[in-house]
Amino acid sequence: MVKVKSKGTVLQQELSSVFTAVSQLDSITYTGAESETYDCTTLDGAVGREYSQTGYSEVGEVSISGFFDPALAAHTEIRDLIDTPAAQNWKVIFADTATTTMSYTSAGASWENTVAMNDGLKFSSTHKVTGLPTYA
Repeated sequence: MVKVKSKGTVLQQELSSVFTAVSQLDSITYTGAESETYDCTTLDGAVGREYSQTGYSEVGEVSISGFFDPALAAHTEIRDLIDTPAAQNWKVIFADTATTTMSYTSAGASWENTVAMNDGLKFSSTHKVTGLPTYA
C-alpha cells in the first residue's frame, strides 16, 4: 500500500495570472464535499427511510492554517478577500510521485489570527469552493 507524505504539499493562489505558493502553512483541509440527496420516503413505503440523488453536489470548503507574516503578499491577498470579495483560483499540489493537483475556485473566504503564549503568530482561512474541484 502506497502512503503519500504530506511534507512538500503546496497551496498556490493565482495572483496577477501567476500561481504563487502560499508559504508557512502547517495544514490544508478539504471538507464537506458530498453528493446531495433528498428524502423520497412515502407513506406506503417500507419502514426504512429512502433517499435519492438530486443530481447536485455540495462542493465543500478548503481550510488552511499556518504562521502569519504580514509582509508576505500571498497572506495579505487572502486577508484582502474579506474587504474585497472576489472569486479566486487555487491549486493544491500534492507531494506524491505524480505531483497530483487539485484545482478549485473559491467564492468566499474567512480569516482569523491567533496570538498565543509559547507559539508564533498564526492565521487560518476557509475558502468556500464553487463548482467542482478538478484533479490532474
